[in-house]
This record gives sequence, C-alpha cells and structure tokens, in this order.
Amino acid sequence: MQALKENLRANGEEEKVEVNQRHLIDKILARYSAENTIFRELLQNSNDAQATAAEIHFKTSPPPVDEAPPTPPPKPPASSSFFGALVSSFVVSAASTINQAVGIKKPALPTVTQVIYKNNGRPFAGEDWGRLRKIAEGNPDETKIGFFGVGFYSLFSICEEPFVTSGNECMAFFWKGDQLFTKKGPVKDEDASPLTSFFLDLREPIDVPNVGDFGRFLANSLAFTKNLKKVEVFVDDVRILLFDKKAAEPRPMTFPRGIYNLTSPNNIFELKTINVSKVQLDLKVFLDFDHESKKLGDESTFTIYMRIATASVGVRLSAQLSKEMERTTKKRAPAITDFHIQFSNYDEYDSSTTARSGRGGIFHDLIPGPKDQGKVFIGFPTHQTTGCSIHLAAHLIPTVERESIDFVDRSLNIWNQDLLTVSGLLSRIIFEDEMGSIGELFTGASLDEATQQWLFKRASHALSAFTFRQSTPSNIVGRLNQMFFIKGSNKPMSMISTKGVLPLPSVRLPDPAMKGFIKEIPTVPSETLTNCADLIRELQSNNMIQTLGLADVLQELGKRTLSIEEVIELLKWWRVYKRTNAISLSDAAQMFQLLVIVDPSTPEKAPVRMFDLKHHVNIKTIPPGLPLPDSVLSMEVSKHFTKPDLEEAVGFITELSIPQWLAFVITLAEFKENPSFVEKVMQVVSRQFSNLNRDSQNYIIEVLSARNCIVTKHGLKLPGESYFKSVTLFDDLPVVMFESGKTISDAFLKSLGVREHVDLAMVFARLQDLKWDSDHVQLVRYLTSVQDKLTAAEIARLKATSVFTKEDVVSNTERLQDAGVEAVVVVKKERFKASDLYAPTDSIRALGLPLLDWPGKVKWRSTSDEAKFMFRLGLKQTIPWEELVERAAKSETPALRFQFIDYFLENWKTTFVSSFDPMSVRFAFLPAEGSEKLYRPRELYGNPGVAVLGFPFLHASLQQHADKFGVREHPNGMTLINVLKTNPPTQETAVKVFTYFSGRQSEFSSSEWNVIRSLKFIPVTTPKDSPLNPGSATWIEPTKVYFGSKNSSAYQDLFTHIDFGETSNAFLRACGVKDEPTPQELAEQLVRNPQAFMNQLGFAKYLQVLRTIAANYYQLRHNRNLVSEMRNSAFLVGVKTETSEDENGASQEDEKLHYQLASAKEIYIMDDTVLGQIFTPLGCPIETLLEDMYSDLGSQWLTTQVTEVTTPRGNTSSSERTQKLQALINERALLLLYDGQQVRPSKDIVPGSEETLKNLEVMEVPEIIIERTFRGLVRTQKTTCCLMMDKRTRKYYLLITRNESEVDYFDVAQALGKVIFRKCRLNDALLLSSLLSTSLINLKRKGFPVDRILNLQEGKLKAAIAKKQEEAAKAQELQKQQQQQREAERQAAEARYTESQSKQTSLDKKPMSNLTPDPKQVAVTSTLLTMFPDIDRDYLHSLVESEKSNPKAIEAISNKLLDSDYPKSQNLPTPPATASAQTERPPSSSSSSSSQNDFKSPLGSKDDLLKSVKDTVKSGFLGNLWDKATGSSSSINSTKSEQQKLMQNGGQTPAAGGNGGGGVPTPGGMKPMTQEITPQYTQNLKQQLTSSINTVKPAYDQSFRATIPNEPEPTANVPTRHANQVCTPLSDSDLVLHEKLVNEIPFYIDKNALHEAKAVANVSRVALMRFVDILRLLAAVFGLEARTLNIYWDATGATVAFNRGRTLFFNFRFYLGLHYKEGMKAGIAGEDVETVYYWFMVACHELAHNFVSQHDANHEFYFSSYAENYLAKLNRTLKLAGLEP
Repeated sequence: MQALKENLRANGEEEKVEVNQRHLIDKILARYSAENTIFRELLQNSNDAQATAAEIHFKTSPPPVDEAPPTPPPKPPASSSFFGALVSSFVVSAASTINQAVGIKKPALPTVTQVIYKNNGRPFAGEDWGRLRKIAEGNPDETKIGFFGVGFYSLFSICEEPFVTSGNECMAFFWKGDQLFTKKGPVKDEDASPLTSFFLDLREPIDVPNVGDFGRFLANSLAFTKNLKKVEVFVDDVRILLFDKKAAEPRPMTFPRGIYNLTSPNNIFELKTINVSKVQLDLKVFLDFDHESKKLGDESTFTIYMRIATASVGVRLSAQLSKEMERTTKKRAPAITDFHIQFSNYDEYDSSTTARSGRGGIFHDLIPGPKDQGKVFIGFPTHQTTGCSIHLAAHLIPTVERESIDFVDRSLNIWNQDLLTVSGLLSRIIFEDEMGSIGELFTGASLDEATQQWLFKRASHALSAFTFRQSTPSNIVGRLNQMFFIKGSNKPMSMISTKGVLPLPSVRLPDPAMKGFIKEIPTVPSETLTNCADLIRELQSNNMIQTLGLADVLQELGKRTLSIEEVIELLKWWRVYKRTNAISLSDAAQMFQLLVIVDPSTPEKAPVRMFDLKHHVNIKTIPPGLPLPDSVLSMEVSKHFTKPDLEEAVGFITELSIPQWLAFVITLAEFKENPSFVEKVMQVVSRQFSNLNRDSQNYIIEVLSARNCIVTKHGLKLPGESYFKSVTLFDDLPVVMFESGKTISDAFLKSLGVREHVDLAMVFARLQDLKWDSDHVQLVRYLTSVQDKLTAAEIARLKATSVFTKEDVVSNTERLQDAGVEAVVVVKKERFKASDLYAPTDSIRALGLPLLDWPGKVKWRSTSDEAKFMFRLGLKQTIPWEELVERAAKSETPALRFQFIDYFLENWKTTFVSSFDPMSVRFAFLPAEGSEKLYRPRELYGNPGVAVLGFPFLHASLQQHADKFGVREHPNGMTLINVLKTNPPTQETAVKVFTYFSGRQSEFSSSEWNVIRSLKFIPVTTPKDSPLNPGSATWIEPTKVYFGSKNSSAYQDLFTHIDFGETSNAFLRACGVKDEPTPQELAEQLVRNPQAFMNQLGFAKYLQVLRTIAANYYQLRHNRNLVSEMRNSAFLVGVKTETSEDENGASQEDEKLHYQLASAKEIYIMDDTVLGQIFTPLGCPIETLLEDMYSDLGSQWLTTQVTEVTTPRGNTSSSERTQKLQALINERALLLLYDGQQVRPSKDIVPGSEETLKNLEVMEVPEIIIERTFRGLVRTQKTTCCLMMDKRTRKYYLLITRNESEVDYFDVAQALGKVIFRKCRLNDALLLSSLLSTSLINLKRKGFPVDRILNLQEGKLKAAIAKKQEEAAKAQELQKQQQQQREAERQAAEARYTESQSKQTSLDKKPMSNLTPDPKQVAVTSTLLTMFPDIDRDYLHSLVESEKSNPKAIEAISNKLLDSDYPKSQNLPTPPATASAQTERPPSSSSSSSSQNDFKSPLGSKDDLLKSVKDTVKSGFLGNLWDKATGSSSSINSTKSEQQKLMQNGGQTPAAGGNGGGGVPTPGGMKPMTQEITPQYTQNLKQQLTSSINTVKPAYDQSFRATIPNEPEPTANVPTRHANQVCTPLSDSDLVLHEKLVNEIPFYIDKNALHEAKAVANVSRVALMRFVDILRLLAAVFGLEARTLNIYWDATGATVAFNRGRTLFFNFRFYLGLHYKEGMKAGIAGEDVETVYYWFMVACHELAHNFVSQHDANHEFYFSSYAENYLAKLNRTLKLAGLEP
C-alpha cells in the first residue's frame, strides 16, 4: 500500500480541492448559537483596535402605506444565528399573533433595514484588510482574543454583502454564484472619517431591538474591556442608550510569596503582580422609547460600582506544548498575560442594588448576587459559569463559537486548566485582602453594635461571594477554582468571628447550649451562619471548622470565674454533652478543677472549686435555714436541678443523706443544749426515716439511742428511758413531751427505743399490788391488750414460762352440801406452758388429751382475741398429724385407734389436706383387710385386685378414703415389673396375673414396655426332646413365643406357642407376642439352624420360606449383623444338575436335580442355561426374587465367571438365506421386545436395542467355534450362530453357519438376546425363538397382538422421524456455525500447509544429501504422531516447522489440533476383507470376553463392580499392573505383543486379515510406519502424559460446558445420562454447584433431585470428606491441583466419572455405595487398598480421554501408560499414608 501511495504521488494527476464558499459561510462560519454574536465580534475587534468609543446605528424604513398587517417573517436558514437567537426579542409579540389569528388588523411598524457600526479605534492597516478577506486567518497578536479568524463572517448571518470603511480606504464584499469576492478602494476625501465603520444592509428587515435586552448585552460586554469605555446606540440618529465606564487609579495588592503558591501545577503560569481598580459604570437610557412615534420618554440614569483585579501572569511553556498550541491557534503563546476578576464588596454591592433591580434589569447580570455565579469572559461573556460570585476574564482558549472553554484538545486543555488554577489563587488573595480590611476595622476603636453588625454583613458578603458551587456547563472551572482557592495558600483561610477576623482554626461554630457561659471564645456570628450556610456546611464536611467543644470550655474557664447563672448554664450543657460524647476522666476532672463557684448567699465564704465539693442538698429533705457542711454545693445552684440531672452532670457529687447530715449536726453544741433545736432535727429525721434503707435506719438508731434526744416532762432523756403518753400504769414515768405534736412519728420514736408498755418483769412483780384475780384468765386479758407493744423477747419469755393450768379429768371442785349452801374448796394446780396444752374443745376432750383450764363465766371461743393470743403463745388448736398418727399406732384398743382415724377424716379438709405427707409417716397405723397387721400408707393398696399379686389392701371401711391417707389404688409400673421379674406366674396363676396386667396396660411407659418385652415371665413347658430338663416348667421372653397351638403353625416345633385366653393374650400381644414369626425372626432362626428347618419342612416348604425372606429382603438389608450372618451361613438352596451316563460314557437324556444347602459364595446365578448345562455348577433356583437376594449375598452370575471366546472360521458371505433372516429380524424388531403381555420396560432392555436390530447385518461363515472357560475347566463347542461387533463402525453382525439346512432359531435368539436384554435368561431366549420361528398368523392365533405392536412400531417410527427431523435441523444449524469456525481455522492451517508443501517440493528437487533433519523436530513429530495417529503427515510437518522456535511446541500444537478438525491421512490401513478380524463381541453382560475395553455397568453389587474392574484391567495389557497392585499373578501372556501392536502408527491398532494374519498392505505397497520403543520414545511418552496432566483445569463455573477432544457432533440418538456407560459426560444442565469443599474442591449435585442430593450431602458428610481425602491423595500422585478434581452426586445413572474438556468429575454416589462403611478408621489409612486402586484406575481412564474420546485401542494405550507410569508413585504414597499396598 505504501508503494502504491508513493507511485500515485509521483505519477498521478494533481487537482485542487474546491470549497463552496457560500455553503461554508452559511452552514458553518455564520452559525453561532448565542444571541448578539455580530455585535460581540464587532465590540471585541473595537477593543483590540484600542477604540475608546463605539456607536451602533439602527436605520429603519417605514412600511408601504397599503401594506397589510405584517405576518411573522419566514424562519431564516440555519446559518442565520443572529436572527435565530437575538431576534427572538424582535419578532412579533404573542398579542400581535393572536390579533392576526382573529382577524384584527394593526398598523405596520417601521423595521430595521440597515445596521451601521462605528468605532474610533486604530484604522485598518494593510495586513488588517488582508486578514478581513481571508477565512480562518486570525489575529497573529498573541495578546489579542481572536484565534480563528472567522468572527467577521458572522456578519453574513444578517446581510449578504457587508461594506467596511476605515480611514481613507474601504472594502466591499459581493457574491458571484457560490463564490465570495471583495473589492477594495479609496474613500473620497469628503467622505473620509477617522472612524472605522461597518455598513450592513439586512437580508430581511427586523424589528427595532428591545432597549432593556440590548442594553443588558452591552453592559455585560463592557465588563472587562480594557480600552472601550463608551458605547452609544442610535435608532435613526436618536440616541437611546449611553454607557460610560470610569476606572480609578489601580491600587497594587501585596501578597507575600512565602504564604501563597504563585505557580500553576504544570509550572506554566506564575503570578507576578496584582492591581485592583474601582470601576463605575454609568448608564443613560430611554426605556420608554417608541420607535414608531420617535418619542423618547423620560431618561433613566443608573450607576453601578465594582472592582476589577488585574493580575499579571508570566507564561513559561515547554517546547512541545508551545508547538502543539501554535499548530492549533496559529499564534504563539504570550510571554505574559493578564488575568482579570470582577467582584464587589458589601458596600459596592449594596450601593448597586437599585441599579441591579431597577427597571429593565440592565445591570442584573453584571454584578452577580452573593448566591449567584459569575461568567467566564473570553473577550466577552461565555456560557461558562465560574462557580462563585465573580466574573473572570483571561487568555483562555475557547471553542470556535467562543461560547465555551476548549477542554477537548489535549494541548489547549492543559493550557486552559493550568490557567484556571490562577483564578483560584487570585480569588484567595482578593478574599484575604477584603477580610484583612475588615479585621483592621475590628482591631481599631471599640465598636458599637451597629458598626459591628455592618462588619459582620461585609464579611458575610465576602464569604458568600467566594463560596464555590458546581459550575456549568463544565464543572471543571468551579472545581479548579475551589481547589486552588484552598491550596493556593499555606496559611488557614480567614474567618469572621465575634472577636474579629481570625484564622479559621481559631474560630468555632457556636453551640446554642453554650451561649449562656461562653463569652471569650471567638465564634461565627449568627449573621454569617444565616447568610453563608452553604460555606459553613462545606467547611464542616471537610473538617476545616469545629463546633464549640470541651476544649473551648476549658479555655473559657481558665480565663475567668463564672457567675452562678453561668455555672447553672454550664452544668445544663455538661449534662447533655456527656450523653453524646465519650469523655475521659482527666478532661472531666480538669473542667471541675477550673470551675470556681462563689455562693452569693454566703459572701463571707471563700470561692470553692467544684472539684472539692462532695454533696448537694435536696430542699425537700433538709429545709433551708439549717446548718450544712462546707462540702455541700450551694443551694442557689442545686435548686435548679433535679437530683438525677445534677448527679448525671456532676458524677462525683451525691445528695447529702440524712445520716451524713445527722453526723454533722450532732457535733454541734446546740444539739446538746437546745431542746427546740433538737426537736427541729428530730422532725427532719422523722420525716425521712421511713424512706431510708435498713443500714441508714440502723445508723440513726445507733446514734440517737445513745444521746439525750427525747424531750420529756423531765427534760432531754435517752430514748430507752422514755415512755409514750399512752403508758399510764405509773404516774412517775418520763413521758414524751414534744411541742410539735404529731410531726415526730411514733414509729420513729419506737424504733429509737421509746417504751410503749411497762416491763413484763415489773408486771409479774406487782401482780398482787394490782389486786388481780388469782387465776390466769385476767392475766391473759391484760397481755392481750398490750400484745402489740410486747417485744419479741417478752413474747419468747411468755412462751417459755409455765403460767397456765390444765383441765382435770375428774371434776375440779368438790361440792359440799351444808345447810343448802354450795361450798367450793380450792385445790392448788400444776402450771404448764401454753405449748403443752390443747384448746378446751369437745372433740379433743374425747381423746383424753391435756386441755387449757378456762374457768369463769366467759366461755372459750377460738375466735376471740384472748384465744388468738394464746395460740400465738403456742396453745395447740388441733392435733398435729404426726402426733395423731403416732397415738393411733400406739392405741391400746382398735376402738381408740379408729377414734384417732375418725378425727383425722373429720378434720381432713380444714387441717390435714395441705400438711399431711404419706411418704413421711413413720408409724404403721392403717389396718388391712383380713389382717391384724398395721401398715403405712405406701405399704398397701386400695384396690382388692392386687391380692392376686400378693399385695395387702386397705380395710374395707376405709377404702373410700384411701386417697386421703395417700394409699395408691394400684402398684406402679416398675413395682409390677419387679413382680414379673422376681416372682413370675406359674401355669396355674398365669391367667389371673395376665388378666390383671391386661387392665393395667395403659399405665406402662414406653421404656417400661421395653423392659417387660425383655423379661422371661411367660410360663412354658420345655419340649420333651429338649436336652435340658425336658418337660419342666420354665419362663421365656414375649418375643420368642407365638400365639396358637403347635398344630396351627406351619413351623410346628421350631417355635414355642402359647394361649392364655383372650384377655390375657391382649396383654401378651402388647408385650410383643406375635401370631407368626416376622421375616427377620424367620431369617434369624433359619440362618442359625438351616438343617433343622430343612428336615422339618422339606425342600418345597423350605424354598417357600426362602421366597418369604427374599420378598422382604429389602428390609432385612438394613440389619447389617443379620446380613453378615446370611452371607456366611449355608442356608441357601443350591440346585445341581447331574446327567447320567451310559456304558460308553455318553450322556443320557434324563437329568436329575440335586438340592443342597450352601452359602451364597458357593452358589452361582444361572443367567445362561447353556453354560449351566455345560459346567453344571451349584446354581440358584431360576426365580428373579431369589436371584436378586442371592446376588446381594455374594452369589456370582455364572456368565461373569465364564470366559467365552467366539471364533468364526472362514470368510463371510451373504446369501438368500441370510437376507431372509435379516428381513425377518427387521420386520419383527419391535415384536421381539414384547414379553407376552406388553412391551418390556426400559429397565430390562438395552438402550437402542430396537435400532440395533434394524441395523443388524446377517452373514454366513463356514463354522463357528465357542470356547468357554469356567474355573479352569475349558469346553469347546460348535454353534450355529453368534453376534459380533465391528469396533471401528460400532456395527453388529449376526453370523450363522453356512452348511446348516435350517436356521437354529434358538441359537439366533440367544445371540440377539445379548443386545436386547440386560440379562438374557432361558425364557427370554425361548420367547425370542418362538417369535422368530412362528408365522404372524400363528402368533395372532396364539394371542400375540401382532397388529397393535406393528402399528405401535409405525407410530413410533413416525414420531421418531419427526423428532429426528427437528433435532437434525437444530444440530445442522449448530454444526453449520461450528463448521464455519473450523473452516476458517482449517483454511489458515491449510494455507501454511500449502506454503510448506511448495517449499517441500522445491526441497525434494534437491539432492537428498543436502537434507539433514532436525533431531528435535523429529522427536516432536514422533510424539505428536502417538497422540494424533490419523493426522496427515505433511500437515503435521508444517505445524512442527511453524513452531520450531517454541520450546513448548508439543503443547501448543496438541492444543491447536484438539480444538480443530485437522486434515486426516489417506494412507491409514483399510478395512479388512472378512468380518472375523474386524468384529468383536458386543459389550453384553452375558460374558466377560477379552474384547471388552471399558468398565462394566456399575449397577450391580459392590463385588460385581470390583470384579468387573479387575476383569477389565486384566483383559487388556494391564494385567501385570493389577498383579503388581494386588499381589496376584496373571495368566495373560499377550501383553507385550499387544503393546507392540499398539505402538505401530503411534498407537493405532493395525488391521488384521484372514484368520488372524498380518496387517493389510497400504496402497502403493507402503508398509505402515512403526515406532521403535527406545528410551527417547519412553521419555517423550512420559512428557506427553505430564503435559496432558498440566492441561487439566478446574470447572470455573457451575455450568461447565466443554467438549471432549475430537468428540463428534451430537446426534438425535446420543445416549442419555442414564445410558449404561461408566464415563458418559453429563450435560451442563444436569448439575449445579452445591458448595466448595477442602482445597476448593467443587461439589456438584443433581439438579433434578436437589432435595435428595442435599439430604445425602448432609447425612453422608463423613463419607464425603473421606472421598475428598482419596481424591487429594490421587491429586498428589498425578501432580494435579486438588481444585481441578470435581465431585458430584446424581440420583441415577451409571456414570462413575467423566472427562469434560479436560475437567475431571468423580461420582460420590459410587464411593458411598461401594466403598464407604460406617465405623471405618479415621484418615486415608482407614480405607481399603482396593478402594484406592479402584479410583486410581478410574482417574487413569479419565486422564486418557485427554488424548482420545472413544474407547478404542488408542484410549487403552494411554490408559495403560498412565497406570504404568504412576503406579509406583501411588504405592509409595500409600506407604507414607500408612496404607500398605
């Protein structure tokens, strides 16, 4: 392409690029989006030309007289920006439009037809005229604003041909077609003018501009004009606008270099100087100008004030950046540039407010408000805002339309952003200058309130003006301004405060809660907080300003002493502050040490630190006026707080308690001398005494009881010496005499020890003096009256004193009759304590117990006060049950005993119901029925039925009250169980005992039932033939006997039978006695004594028992101990066929069946009757139910133990006979799947069998020989038929013998059964034979639904065809996409191949002596040929050549070939001429032929699967490996020869011809290439294996979609996941990721059985971890990362493991079912060594799939290679793990 380009430049025809100038100007140059663009450009040019004044003239012309009301002008073209934007204010108003709509006519207005612009700037020079007529050639002066040279062409948006005069020259523009031309000439002397004028004849008339809108535009345009000071606007020579700008002399602004960073980030700009000028802008305007009538109206005058800071900025550009900018702007960057900022302080803004908000709003945008944003000026204002309330003007480079800053161009972006940082720095300097001025005014003379508020407003205005917000449309401007406003200075920002202008860190935000006590700390004024809220929030968010805090409080306290009011406010704040802030103890202590309190109520006291105070006073507790300790906080403070609030605020101050105050008061002299003072103190203490805790009360009692604090009529006395006023027994007692009366409570005085009654000893001493009655009744009445005043000691003394007499049994008076007068003789009586006597009631008197003597006229009442007092002293009201029981037990007569029992029953509800405890009775007092013996309540029962068990029961008269005595109705469960255990019933008593137990069944718990079932309590008689005590009585457990008589049972004497009647049997049935033995019990007995069962039952019934056990075997399997016994016991029936022989040794037709008992391992399952007839082993009865049980117990299928080799001899051929047979099989394919009742279920049929039958090819051979080997016994027979399979095509051939006159349909049926049925039995073969040999008519006659089956076949065929068509369409589309991808890859490879072929051709022409092959390439080629034997050799050589410099050529090429459809070699061996060498036996379950090359289906038992693995390994050339692993010897001698064959063609099995002859020659007479086995070859092979292992990868996603290398495209008949193949890959839709195990090993589960899978994962967690350990060990052996091995569990299917895209998956279900056992030793050492070998072989098998997907000789070669190379390492690893191989 480069050469073509250079040639074109040298020889091509050159043509000039042409530009349509009209389109360029209209569509691009004159299209500006902003309004007034024309006048902006003209004003800018005037300022650049140093003009000081400019005039704008609008020339109008009246409309025609007869002109109708004007319609809105047509929409101008898109190029007319002036009309599209500016003239929005010129168009007809909405009202006018409405008038037109309704038909109202309005007189037409004059319109502008010409615009004239004049300025007094420098006249145009020659270069200026030149640039005017050139597009895009801007002003080369780097100090000027213009860059692009297109601004002038904005004039074309409103006029067609502008005319320009300047000085004495002029220039006109005119169009010729689409090209623009100019003419320049002189101006006549009389027309010459010093002004430069632009005459613009408008393309379309426009309305006169609005005065206010146009004035606002001009005002903004004059903001930063350096030269242009005056602008006038005329309409038809009438001046309507005049702007006059005045500036004061600039003031230099100082800025210390050490404080400010004066250089931009990229070091392009450096701030040099700053000058600030005050600017005044005057405006005269006629806002009411009417351009129709030319009436001016009143003239309005406005003046605004502002400041402009001009910074001189030095420029220093790198050479590269300078070059890039010059390329873009066509001018060099200036060496120095000016940067302008326009702002106003508070006074200037306030003075300009009237002008800003005045009529017309002309100055509204020129001075932004404090919350508004200014604009960026690039000559004139743009759309870009500054982010704060300033305008800035600088040498920024805009976009072409000059409305935005260019941040797109790389170099311009650097320039603009670096220059904008100067804006932030300059803003900071201006701000600090303003704040400094305010600060100087603060530090001057003292300020009044008005002046201070003015300064606050001025500072707030400055702060608000420099508060940055997001700028628009680009936020870069505002962000840079804010960033460098902060970063531009290394000193803190200034802030206004209540103490003046200070650095920001010294100022605090006020806290309203601190307002009452913070006076000296500078805080932000409220004016500033309100007006600068945004700034304050931003400072807070950036942690630049802090709110008042504890440190500030400490500073305040350190400066001054607070008043009481301030202390109160401080404590209120402190209490709230503590709740929300973490405060150190040291800070709190410091604050209270600095806080000094002066109590105004006690000015004579010295100030005290808060830290030294300990208490505060509650005025409700201690009233004011009483003396207080010095450590108490002033009440002036504490009265403003509640107790919780005050203690929360000051944690170390607690309320002054009464005991503490009392301890202080009692030390005062006044307390010892002044009764009035003492009474006040006692009043305070009495009021609070009841509210105090026990310790405080005790303290007060201790203090006051020892001091004279009771005011009596005899003066101050101790409390213990004083009496209450109610004590009137003696007149000389010191009675309490407080003046305050009831204010001191009696309870308080009583607690101090003031006495309520006279001492009891004194009362006893003065009884005679008091002249009381001689009996004790009067004494009881007195004591009752004062009982509430008696102390506990006095009560105790009364209880212990013998004061009272008892009532005599006989009359206590002797009545004498003398002269009719009754005389009483007083008898001296013995006295007792109250507790020794009973209340004098009739019920107790009848029992002869001692009663209280209660003489007198007042009868004893138990509810009287006197009775209650006596009960308090211990008088017994009722007889305690313990005493009552004892007295009843010791009663001398039964009558007296029953009196006590009756008393117990009468008082049960009122007295004994809650206190009586039958378990605590120590004496036997209850009589039993029929016995004189007494019992305690728990020693007898209430129900008479217990007598049958020998238990006593309650006397009949008391049985209804048994519950009151605590007598149980019946014995509890354990008691009854003990009876059965210690005293089981006899044959005579059994019925009664069991009948009683039958009624108690509901009272036994589940655990007690378990105990009963284990007891031997059922009486039986031992059999007469028993070796131990025949005919004697014994007892047996319930689980070992059965109901019924011997004659009613099928097992007669084998089990014990009982019958105790219906009621008794109900109890025994609950105990576990059954009608018949359960299958488990039957199995247990059978296993232990099978011969006895056989002897009793005979063969037929014994076999029936076996059937019963087999039918329930699925339940028995869970009993591992029983299954273990069943495996080892010879209890199974074996059948052996014996054929009699004649004299010559020939077999006779009659056969004899012999039955014998044997263990499972001695019996074979007869799945092939022919083999059974040949070898006559001991076989299982041919019943499916029995076969399944025999198989699980260890019996082997006969076919798995017989090695069968079928050898067809001679050449194959086809004949009419074979064709008929083939047609017959095809016709009846579906019929053959019929079992006589229905089409067989899929579980019995080999998948795809119907298709196999239809594709079957029948051929003839001369002879077929079958050699069968069983346990070393070899039998050779001829047969008429066999079935073979071509390994390469996977096609089946049915071979029949040629010389037979008739087809032996039984032999054909046996052969076909191997591809139809999973297990082909005799009845299956016979049925197939009948279906083949019988005509369809006869089959119909015999009941076969031939028509229905054939119709089913037709319907099934149609459905299959439709399904296949649909699937084929999808597969074709997918295949097409994949084919396109592969085609692209193939074309690239073939291109390289073709190129290498051409090179090879040229090399072939050279002498061979010049060709020296590279040894390394030869080794690489040899290695790859072993991996890809079918690859085209030349294509392979080209790939090796292309990768010759790659050290990992083998890995790179193999990966490429695995992912592509590479060219195949045409020189591979051709198929053989005969079928004998190309066919092999099908992988049927009926034999273990050595032709099998894959694992068998692992759906059988564990032993079956392990044996199948062994057979699979031994059947190939891995026999020696298995021998090494297991220590056994192999009889296979063909290993080396087969291995040598596999080495040919890199592992491709050579084809055999004839009867096993040599290989078939290749075309052209070439012999197949052979690989010599050398050390180098072995090393290469090991390297291959290692490289292949390194490519094993983890499944990174739960949807692991990958492809096996060279896997063919899926078709409609691809086997499902449940096919009988051990490594069929599962689809990505079958599994989901469940969890990651140890070492990140993924565990997937079956998506279709999630709940079951998760349950298995949880329940079998231990097994899962053991499986992980096995895989981790294998990973170490192969050098794999553990995480590349994946575990999965599926619910069904025969896949043990699979390799999907070099990702390995292992099925946990097979480890769980085959290898895991509970109770295994922990760790890998607990595994069976065969388990590890099993999974080692599985891993080798799957790793071999890294090279080839099919199960062929190539796969077996790599399979064996992995096993041979890694077996030794496995053994070493096992030894290290403690598992001896």
